[in-house]
Amino acid sequence: MKTVRKPLLAAALAAAAASSAWAAGWPADYQGVMLQGFSWDSYSDTKWTNLEQKADEYSRYFKLIWVPNSAKSTGGMGYIPVYWFTNHNSAFGSEQELRSMIAAYRQKGVGIIADVVVNHRGGATNWTDFPAETWDGKTWQLGPDAICSTDEVRNAAGQAKPTGAPDTGDDFDGARDLDHTNPVVQENVKNYCRCLLQDFGYAGFRYDMVKGYAPQYTKIYNEYSAPEYSVGEYWDGSYDACATWIDGTGRQSAAFDFPLKYQLNKAWSSGNLGELVWKANGVTNQPAGLVHFGYPRYAVTFVDNHDTYRDGSRFTGDIPAANAFILCSPGTPCVFLPHYKDYKGQIQRLINVRYSVGLHNLSPVNVLSTGKDIYMAEVTGANGKLVVRIGSRNVTPDGYTDADVVASGDQYRIWTKVPVTGEVTEDPDTPPAPEIPSALYLIGNIPQGHWSTSSAPAMTREGDTYTITATIEPAAATETNGYFTFITSTGADWNAVNGTDRYGAASKDAPITQGTPAKLVKFQANVNASAANSWKIAAGTYRFTVDFRAMTVTASDPASVSSPETDPSAAPVYYNLQGVRVENPAPGLYIVVRGSLVTKEWIKG
Repeated sequence: MKTVRKPLLAAALAAAAASSAWAAGWPADYQGVMLQGFSWDSYSDTKWTNLEQKADEYSRYFKLIWVPNSAKSTGGMGYIPVYWFTNHNSAFGSEQELRSMIAAYRQKGVGIIADVVVNHRGGATNWTDFPAETWDGKTWQLGPDAICSTDEVRNAAGQAKPTGAPDTGDDFDGARDLDHTNPVVQENVKNYCRCLLQDFGYAGFRYDMVKGYAPQYTKIYNEYSAPEYSVGEYWDGSYDACATWIDGTGRQSAAFDFPLKYQLNKAWSSGNLGELVWKANGVTNQPAGLVHFGYPRYAVTFVDNHDTYRDGSRFTGDIPAANAFILCSPGTPCVFLPHYKDYKGQIQRLINVRYSVGLHNLSPVNVLSTGKDIYMAEVTGANGKLVVRIGSRNVTPDGYTDADVVASGDQYRIWTKVPVTGEVTEDPDTPPAPEIPSALYLIGNIPQGHWSTSSAPAMTREGDTYTITATIEPAAATETNGYFTFITSTGADWNAVNGTDRYGAASKDAPITQGTPAKLVKFQANVNASAANSWKIAAGTYRFTVDFRAMTVTASDPASVSSPETDPSAAPVYYNLQGVRVENPAPGLYIVVRGSLVTKEWIKG
């Protein structure tokens, strides 16, 4: 559990005592839920015209929608902007379509959050030629003196020499780091922010890569442009580091709760839900992260975002349960678009519960139980209370009955006495269609070749499952266990294989026992496929079943696997006890497959 360090604790207490002196980086007692309306390369889902078409639906559940950087950029996703003021024709649509989308949501009371990228910038035709732009009767332009002297362009032939001050934060190699100590840079950024609010109609900002420049500059930009909502991407799992950044902005900005995000990852990957609780002031159990003490108003909580979803930090546990945790906690929850699409009914119901109870970013939490298999807490909102339980332990909180259950899933349940209102546009009890690869291969310590990327045997698809009967050999002469995992394509080497998705265990060398389903995890192509985990199993012959609806793998005794739908007259296929197919079996004991019926049989001479 987390304990606040004493110096930071003293600062937090002093700040709390003088809270009226702090400017609002995020509204107090805010009840809204945010949607991250994109994921990486979500050019279809996030086209401005498509988002506008979703306004009726999204406005029922979300009060804020964060969209990608809308200015013309050297990269499709917008994270190396060339223009700030005048050219907002991007990979997501035209400027006219952007303005129409923002206006459509404003009419429904929903604010659009701009992705503000001011740590760095790209040139129009080379590394440093930032365009001159005219807006509000003035021309805005930056030259080489706006680029940090420590930027890598200083060593590039044929490029302008940067003459700015050294960087006040982390370097970004993909574009020119801007010198935020320069008054001209500050004036450009301040008025760019004002332009986004006053001209385009955005409601607030998500500041990209705020580790790249000192936090006092975010304070300057927000004091000038006065957004009601501001949140910084301070990508760090340290509570102290994130809290220090928030204080450095004069609490003019909230921050994404990366400390909580990593605790969610840890809780499910370790199988210990006790990781969801930290000690506030070293004494009181509270939900982990920035929300646990001192900063819930300034915490924007989330399970995944466009970056973590593809960089190896992707959440691989129970997604509805993790969303139930953030939606039943203080802070401002930010739901990730792919999660919303995959579990729309459940997430809509959870949001309806939050709104009905009136939970807000400063809602008090009383943790009732914490342990490896449970997190249970009572949370107080403006309209009453709810109790949320995460985990497998089947307990009911005192004072509640099954009649008070208003939402539930495989690993969560919520009770409240408050009537829950709000529409659910998709049946929350209907799970999304599983994502099933077009092919699946077994790879590991098998007779066809230990970890051979070119000779892994193909599995047979049967509806939502893939199956194969195969032998796992000992990994070495001195071992009794072997290892295996699954790939979706074969190739000459691992570079080829890792260019497609892989499916493996939830942890490295996770043990699997015969007949017991084990969790299956997707490792995404070109992101983390090379980090796919293997299972460890006693050497022997098994019938492997990969179930993509349950996301499990089961290794069964081949002789025990049968199906009532099997035609016993189907032509038999013979395998020896090492799992190798035999075309003309000699007398002996074989594994015989007839359709999906698998038996062990003696073949007589």
